[in-house]
Amino acid sequence: MDKEFKINDDIKILKLEILNKNLKQNWTLDTDLWNEEFPHDYRFEDTYLQLSFVLRDFNINELKYLILITNLFDIKNYNHEISTLINNYIKSCVNYINHELDGNTEEYFKKFNKNNNCFSYEKRIRDELKKYKIQYSVFFYGTLRSSEVRTAVLGKDIRKNMMYTATLQKYKVFKVKGAHYPLIKYTNNEKDIVDGLIATSLTYNELITLDKFEGESYFRQFIRVNANNNILDAQIYLPKAHLIASETWDYDDWYKNDMSKFFENEFDLNGVK
Repeated sequence: MDKEFKINDDIKILKLEILNKNLKQNWTLDTDLWNEEFPHDYRFEDTYLQLSFVLRDFNINELKYLILITNLFDIKNYNHEISTLINNYIKSCVNYINHELDGNTEEYFKKFNKNNNCFSYEKRIRDELKKYKIQYSVFFYGTLRSSEVRTAVLGKDIRKNMMYTATLQKYKVFKVKGAHYPLIKYTNNEKDIVDGLIATSLTYNELITLDKFEGESYFRQFIRVNANNNILDAQIYLPKAHLIASETWDYDDWYKNDMSKFFENEFDLNGVK
């Protein structure tokens, strides 16, 4: 899974740069320590801060923006509000980790209310980021390859100049057992190539709408796709473990024979059935 590991490494590096700039520490972090603890030069109540925990739900584009707008030496772009939120967020995260390790998470939420616990700070950082109109890229391998489904989900189709044909290596697409939509699986076989579309310049609200449509059975993950010999960062909807794969899924066959059945039986804006 070389491509996936490289993306995870990118995320680690971006997170570390944010923490370096905002907390004024000159850390280095070996990639093997991704889920381990920070070096001993940064402590709160005898617990090291875990990099994997902080900023855990922020994607590559958002992390890059956080780096840009928390650089104190870039007066034009510097955002004092977000920089302050990040500092408070990290300190609150450390307190949460301490309480969790001691089995006192209930005590933490009594001590830190909905305005100053680590989860509320994360939401406030994200709310501030919305003002920057960050754009997102998603790779469609299944039903969202069709204009009809995209229009039904988003209210209008994505502009043609925002979509490109793309391929994803080492994956295969299968039918979900008993349903008229697919799931995707990692195979680690270079011969397995999935055809699809990469949609770029999506807004945060469009991304949330897609999340809602995909429902509880899928989650977003970072991948890299090949679009016209250009390697692009994107996100993809991967299935959760309870979905069962059946035979190989073919988009053209689905479009011709099963799309109407999908709309009749499984389509739901609040989460595919």
